[in-house]
Amino acid sequence: MSVTAETAPQSDAAARKHRKLWLGVGFVGCIAGSIAFAGPFLSPVLRKHCLPYLPATENTIKLLFSELKGARGPLIDLGSGDGRVVIAAAKQGFIAHGIELNIWLVLYSRLRSLLAGTSSRTKFYRADLWKTDLSPYNSIIVFGGESMMSDLSVKLKKETVANTDIISCRFPLDSNVWDTCSMIEDGHNPLWRYKQSSD
Repeated sequence: MSVTAETAPQSDAAARKHRKLWLGVGFVGCIAGSIAFAGPFLSPVLRKHCLPYLPATENTIKLLFSELKGARGPLIDLGSGDGRVVIAAAKQGFIAHGIELNIWLVLYSRLRSLLAGTSSRTKFYRADLWKTDLSPYNSIIVFGGESMMSDLSVKLKKETVANTDIISCRFPLDSNVWDTCSMIEDGHNPLWRYKQSSD
């Protein structure tokens, strides 16, 4: 048997081994990339208060700002998602901030605001709402989960200043802590408005 004939099978085996190695590396890379991307979307499930990403509808945003008509001063959206509420607020004349745990949504919101021409009036932060001081804001928007509303009601009562407007979407604040100023039915997305007393 010639040397050429002996080396051909060896070359084929080496090539197959090389392909398998790169396929393995590619597979591991895909898994790692998927985890890195999906992690921020799945991590809320592991927290005490689960706050999933559920974008606000256009009608909800319209009703929300009809409730805030005449309000001014800095506004914050707690759990700002893809930034649509904050951007809408900037278009209404507010200086608007959004806090969100999901870094991908924060980055997307910044890009979206830039493209919408509202970046000079918006700020998006990766932050935990429980560690965020709410006292600088005159208007606060909440898209909360049912399990968190009692604790959030206490935080809002402690930190907000007199005449702060609060709009709670989907679930109301604790009625033992807050008196409702008004309520709007919007299918599965009702809105409640509250105002911090001046006492």
